[in-house]
Amino acid sequence: MHSITLNESIKKMKEIFASFALLFILINVSAQEVEFSVIPAAQEVGTQDAFQVVYQIKNSNRVEGFRIEETKDIQILGGPARGSNISIINGNRSSSSTFTYIFKANRKGTITLPSGIIKIEGKEFKTTPTTIQVVEGSVRAKSQQRNNIFDDPFFNDPFGDDPFAAIQKQHQAMMQMMQRNAQGGQMNIPRPQAAAPSSANQNNPNDFNKANLNKNLFIKVDVDKTNVFVGEQITASYKIYTRLPMEINLTKLPSLIGFWSQDFKLPQIPKPTKTIYNGKEYQVFEIKRTALFPTQKGVLELDPAEAKGIARILKPQHIKQDNQFEDDPFFNMFNSMFMGDPLFNSAGTTTYKYEDIDVSLKSMPVSIHVSEIPTDKKPPSFNGAVGKYTIESSIDKQTLSTDDITTLTVKINGAGNLKMINPPTIKLPNDINNYDIQQADTILNTNNTISGYKTFKYSLSSQTPGTYEIPPILLTYYEPESKQFKTLETPSYTLLIKAGKQKNSIASLPNQIHDIDKKSYPIKKSSNGNVLKSPLYWSSFATPLLAFLLLFSYSKREAKLQSNTQLFKNKKANKIALKRLETAEKYLKLSAQNLFYEETSKAVWLYLSDKLNIPLSSLSKEFSSQKLTEKNISQELQKELYRVTNECEMALYTPDGGCMRMHQTYSDAFKLIGKLEDALS
Repeated sequence: MHSITLNESIKKMKEIFASFALLFILINVSAQEVEFSVIPAAQEVGTQDAFQVVYQIKNSNRVEGFRIEETKDIQILGGPARGSNISIINGNRSSSSTFTYIFKANRKGTITLPSGIIKIEGKEFKTTPTTIQVVEGSVRAKSQQRNNIFDDPFFNDPFGDDPFAAIQKQHQAMMQMMQRNAQGGQMNIPRPQAAAPSSANQNNPNDFNKANLNKNLFIKVDVDKTNVFVGEQITASYKIYTRLPMEINLTKLPSLIGFWSQDFKLPQIPKPTKTIYNGKEYQVFEIKRTALFPTQKGVLELDPAEAKGIARILKPQHIKQDNQFEDDPFFNMFNSMFMGDPLFNSAGTTTYKYEDIDVSLKSMPVSIHVSEIPTDKKPPSFNGAVGKYTIESSIDKQTLSTDDITTLTVKINGAGNLKMINPPTIKLPNDINNYDIQQADTILNTNNTISGYKTFKYSLSSQTPGTYEIPPILLTYYEPESKQFKTLETPSYTLLIKAGKQKNSIASLPNQIHDIDKKSYPIKKSSNGNVLKSPLYWSSFATPLLAFLLLFSYSKREAKLQSNTQLFKNKKANKIALKRLETAEKYLKLSAQNLFYEETSKAVWLYLSDKLNIPLSSLSKEFSSQKLTEKNISQELQKELYRVTNECEMALYTPDGGCMRMHQTYSDAFKLIGKLEDALS
């Protein structure tokens, strides 16, 4: 007969006891009725409040296919976050699972919370309808001062009811529940599990971790159109899209080679707007809006914009839960038996904490397709104006003497590439002189369209009395909307020029000769008595004749220049460029950085346009380089040219980018114009 030792008997008894105990627990659990309920955090909430709702399943760990019903009265801000716990009280085991959501009401009044639906062993369970009261505004704001978790004074918590705050409160509520249960003699093992697949407007804590940073925070350049004509306005908006607390600054804007640009005025502190992008809600900050006017045809690319700063993310953190039964060999035996059960195998809880990280953002490049303005119906008077304009003119006096100057003022109003419009050409009579043209811009940049007016003042005079006709001044512009050229004209003016008091006109030269008082100016005879041999005698004839020939030559030359617009612009290019640099110098003294670099850039580019006979519609780095090479301009001088223009562009489009180099840029531009004039003359 086989003998059984005492140790073997005790071991056998433990196994039998454990089997009976396990059977008792399983019977006890199966006998317990499944409870499925919905628990709102408050019975009254505001339309501006985010609130927590917990769907709780008791006495079942075989939950399948949890979901909630759809409703128009509720907006899902976060969830579901899943949790589980087990309680053993006086040997009785109970389990529960929770699905936690963060909701926001879409209307005030009595609303019914979405019912929860689950399946357990093929049987469907549904929560009973639960209602809450929703009032206008925020109940939470009235009861207590809201805690701004972002602590960002600059943006002043623009994110409103932020999912991070809801998640944080959810974990705080969980920890409080654990503490209450522990005081009642219960053992709780909460364990958040992977969230069920969420819809587009649902959030999961893991959505806000570092791995998903690029989905939650990015910089984007939005343009209103990508197919335009040369000179047609494009509005580019630089925006930061975020679902995270952050503080971001632009560090690099796209280079704008091939464009003229004008910035719009925006609030100093950007206000966020809510935007749905790729199915998710973002806070959008517009930090720069610019009007771009392409100056050449082809595919022009806006290089990526770059930004740097700090963003706040959620970082998972595993917290080990104290186990009061850890040293109990009996409990450890049960724990080993239920190793496969995730409820028993949980060792703690996963919470989330904030972490501030450095971020570098970079936008995608944007391509702009630029078409050339149709040339088949282009009038000769077209000089690159694109948009929609009106023109008006006035003259301060039409009757004047040869001693006077009259001012003809031309004012162009409208919206478009206003700053690129050159002074309209006036076909003046040969005896009418036109001195330097004065021009001034007034640009309105508060809306989405660059508009304003540009004024040109022509100083006119004549040395010859007579009646002269000033013909109408033409303004031809291209209107992209109608795809048509439109020509406007000013009225004509008649000038009546009278002889002045100063005897310096050509017509009065013979009278000046006959009116010489011989007594006042006696002619000294030569020693031999022959006055014809006196130098003074011959010079008295030669001087007026020489003056007449010089004035006649100058008048003829000016008439020739003005009749040949191309030649006129070529000869006047240097003078106009230096005039612009004088204006730039005034801005330099006033420390007006943007106006300085804008005027300096225009001085150089418009000099090239006039000197090389390049229309504004074709003015570009590539085309000007080709023309300069044809003129045998050295590569070294060309590099110096584009270094100055690039420096102006960078200073214009990077804040404070050229503040320290304004004096050097002015000096370089002045020398550059001189070198180009010497090389091209």
